[in-house]
Amino acid sequence: MRFRASAEEQKQIEAKATLAGLSVSEYVRRVATGQTVQERLPAELRQVITGVANNLNQLTRYAHLRQFNGKAIDEILAILGNSAEKYIIRHLANQV
Repeated sequence: MRFRASAEEQKQIEAKATLAGLSVSEYVRRVATGQTVQERLPAELRQVITGVANNLNQLTRYAHLRQFNGKAIDEILAILGNSAEKYIIRHLANQV
C-alpha cells in the first residue's frame, strides 16, 4: 500500500513516528486503524526517573538492612528532590 504526502506532511509523520518510538510504517498503521499513539517519554525525563528509581532502591536497601543512616538518607532525598525539581523547572521554562 502506498499513499502520497507532501514533503511537509512526510516530515511531520516521520517526526511523530520518532517521538512515539515507532517506524513510519507502524505509526501510519496504528493511526490509520484508530489506535492511540503516544509519545515516548523524553530521554531527559527517562534519565531523571531512572535516577529517582535508583535512589529509592538505595533507601529500600537501607530500610531492609535496618541501617537508618540519617545523613545518607538525607543526601539521597536531596538528590531526588534536586533531580525532579531541575527537570520540572526546565520543562516549565520550555512551555512558556
